[in-house]
Amino acid sequence: MNEKSQENLYKLLRDISDFMGVARITVLALQGLIASIQELKCERADIGALLDEFIEITRESEPKIIPLVHLLEDFHDEMKPVIESDTAGLEAVKTQAARILTDKIEIFKNNARLVTEKGLDYVRDGDVIIVHSASSVVTNILVRAREVLNRNFRVIVLEHNVRRTRQLIPALEKAGIAFEVVPAYNLDHYIEQATKMFVGALTVTSDRKMVAPAGSAGTISLCHLNNISVHLFANTLHFSHRRSMDQHIYQSREDMQAAGCKYCLSTHSHCLVDLDLIDHVITESGEMIKSAYSGYVP
Repeated sequence: MNEKSQENLYKLLRDISDFMGVARITVLALQGLIASIQELKCERADIGALLDEFIEITRESEPKIIPLVHLLEDFHDEMKPVIESDTAGLEAVKTQAARILTDKIEIFKNNARLVTEKGLDYVRDGDVIIVHSASSVVTNILVRAREVLNRNFRVIVLEHNVRRTRQLIPALEKAGIAFEVVPAYNLDHYIEQATKMFVGALTVTSDRKMVAPAGSAGTISLCHLNNISVHLFANTLHFSHRRSMDQHIYQSREDMQAAGCKYCLSTHSHCLVDLDLIDHVITESGEMIKSAYSGYVP
């Protein structure tokens, strides 16, 4: 794949991730890979190199989609003896690849389900919960807390990414959850009402930072200053063994003109938030001791 095609692929991944979230794009990408492998027409000797190329390109996405990277690296390790086998033909290799990838999808989904189950313990009657974006795990926690546990609480939805907010609102309405939508930059007028904040993360890095949707850093900092506890719910497959500077946060530069002034606007696709600003980190195994965290845990 040439450089221009890679740039287009990474932009597509960013756009889909921005719209659907990292959890959904991870599953979608693995399902797409299964379908592509089934349709693949090549020589038996070439399939290993083609899979390696796909994994390497995905590993360098901007920003890195860490759960997808982890699952593809595990897939690569499990496929290696199959690829190197002298007895497995092309169709057998494709069948085994589909089976392994299907298992990876189920592992990821099961971890996410367990995070949701653990997260229910953090919703109480009377809570007013700030939500910055429509993280799938946070959405599931809120919906299940209302529908399954019949918890009575309210949600302050911060309007930052319009597309993601429009995904969250129908889920809250369907579950009968009371909510109010406010601009993210106006949170200071509502902060005294809140009891806690729920967030998800693209990645948690080895140097104790969270890669989160753009705008999260300001919101979390404001909560921290006002003693509003911040709860991060994260499948450990989102945890990276690399540092925050290795996550390939995408930076765009756009020429702007306003009121007769010309300038270049520089924007990063995601925030980096220090883990010390997070009060509770909840994984599929329950609440994590933050002081003990030093990198990738699975």
